[in-house]
Amino acid sequence: MLGALLAPVGASASASAGPDAGRFAGTARLPGCSGAVVRWPAALDTDRAVVLTNGHCVRRPFLGAREVLVDDRRWTRVELLDGLGEVALTGRAVRLEYATMYRTDVAVLRLRKTYADLAGAGVVPLALATEGPSRGDRIRIPSAYWTEQRACATTGTAHRLHERTWDWWDSIRLPGRDGCAIRGGYSGSPIVSRETGLVVGVVNTGYVGGRRCIDSACEENRRGRVVMRRGMNYGQQTSWLLGCLDAGRTFDLDVPGCRLAQPRR
Repeated sequence: MLGALLAPVGASASASAGPDAGRFAGTARLPGCSGAVVRWPAALDTDRAVVLTNGHCVRRPFLGAREVLVDDRRWTRVELLDGLGEVALTGRAVRLEYATMYRTDVAVLRLRKTYADLAGAGVVPLALATEGPSRGDRIRIPSAYWTEQRACATTGTAHRLHERTWDWWDSIRLPGRDGCAIRGGYSGSPIVSRETGLVVGVVNTGYVGGRRCIDSACEENRRGRVVMRRGMNYGQQTSWLLGCLDAGRTFDLDVPGCRLAQPRR
């Protein structure tokens, strides 16, 4: 399913501004994926801006089951959108601060532009919630790649989620049949709380049929029972990132209490 959520090479985005003005504020379009500009709690205007997306969006072939990338040089084109889905600024990600597909599926890219540069172009960053969504919480999923949005209520979390060799924890359920149907290019899209406007997760995979735990992700509960839920899509927690910040503005895996996987040493 991860490959299916990467948009095909050459696919074009189509703007579709609707009555929900401002819904694409802070979103980012990457090659084949979506993302979001996020601002750490204590970030300064002069800090270089950060883009959040999936770990599976930063490299093909995908990262290994326990692979972690830290402080890797990048040169990735990123289009930053305004609230109506128009490209407000085109920049470059010059550093991959973190990427993994172990326990979660997340990547943090640092841009050359600062938050002040982004503000001057009308780009408004999003902020992360300190905890993930609960069952029944209303969320929206704006995809910068397609400039379209999905919305539904979450149906809780999956204790463990398995797909091929990858293993993700506390994955957010996004019922496709209730409004959260996604397609290629939605990978890396922020999951935004409709109540608070804060990012509670990032979309990463979903149901396409086929073999259980291989073609589509499957859930494992605390008792070890494994099921594949038809029509269910999933996102990964983002609150963990806040526990890996030094003084609230510098990403650092060595901060006490950081839950993200560290590279093997």
